[in-house]
Amino acid sequence: MRRGRTSDLASPPFCAMTTRLCLRARFFCLILGVSLLAVSSGLLAANPLLKRFEYSLPRMGTMFRIEMYSASSAQASKAAEAAFTRAEELEQIMSDYRPDSELMRLSREGATAPFPVSSDLYDVLAKSLWTSELSRGVFDVSIGPLVDLWRGARKTGRLPDPNEISKARALVDYRNIELDPASHTVLLKRAGMKLDLGAIGKGYAADQMLAVLQSQGIDHAMVVAGGEVVVGEPPPGNSGWKVVIDTADGVSGTPPCSLLLRAAAVSTSGDEHQFLEVNGHRYSHVINPATGWALEGESSTTVIARDSTTADALATALSLMSVADGIRVAESLPGVSALWVRRVGGEWKYFASRGFPASCRGPASRQIQGLALPSRS
Repeated sequence: MRRGRTSDLASPPFCAMTTRLCLRARFFCLILGVSLLAVSSGLLAANPLLKRFEYSLPRMGTMFRIEMYSASSAQASKAAEAAFTRAEELEQIMSDYRPDSELMRLSREGATAPFPVSSDLYDVLAKSLWTSELSRGVFDVSIGPLVDLWRGARKTGRLPDPNEISKARALVDYRNIELDPASHTVLLKRAGMKLDLGAIGKGYAADQMLAVLQSQGIDHAMVVAGGEVVVGEPPPGNSGWKVVIDTADGVSGTPPCSLLLRAAAVSTSGDEHQFLEVNGHRYSHVINPATGWALEGESSTTVIARDSTTADALATALSLMSVADGIRVAESLPGVSALWVRRVGGEWKYFASRGFPASCRGPASRQIQGLALPSRS
């Protein structure tokens, strides 16, 4: 899934430093590169005490990155350690690759009796069901059986068997997930269901990491969780964080657009890195639960929201809806705006909801189209 990235051009020259962070969750120490950048005279005038630090660590099958401004390396290291430890905790809860994760135990045991879950898993599932209702079911965390089929298809280079898709589809229905707020339990109403948080988990982790940094006194921070981007207060002396978005038309050499974000998040759902090509057809990793088939064609959907959990989930949901329906959903939610890029008949088409920054509506040759695009559901 292709998401937002920060602009390398926005970074001032730096001298590299190395700080040892002890991640107590795994009881060993990792050497993390810390980039301490020289502060320009403009930044010094804004706050002479803050310096820039950057940390990276693999989590949830991808690279997580923290950029922050802090008064000391000790404070920065402590905050980064706490944030990465939080990400490790969430990976153990939400991973569908770890058989001992809380999510996988729920999938195995949750159909026999209400399964007690942690506050984190309960909150993510509650947000997921909210997104499902909002999108009329095109977002569905019970999509695990279909995800397994299409992962196998990408490995073998062959499309899933239609009969297997039909069997998997019968297990996919978010309405068969029952949450009990009083007991904090989850019941799966059909045996064989498998939950998958791939379209919301990294966004939730990014939000939690930013909250940890803020609790450690780090307000000027950005977290990139495998491409999910959430930011707090901007770098000193700046009005926002510069985030460059890779939309689907980037494959044709169209210059990427950049956003200036403050206390917000952005997510892009696309097929640049995860797709399957068979007989001249390109299949995305995004799966339509109504049909069981992956989306075809080149496309991307970018969502800006107030938090990364919402942006992550909506980027997938809106990519599965018709653009007209997606615009109505985006414009019904406070702080949400979206951009759709679609290849239609050999040409790139652009659609945007109200409030999406003009900087990402492309060069002069780009024209934001009307809503006459066929439904993708």
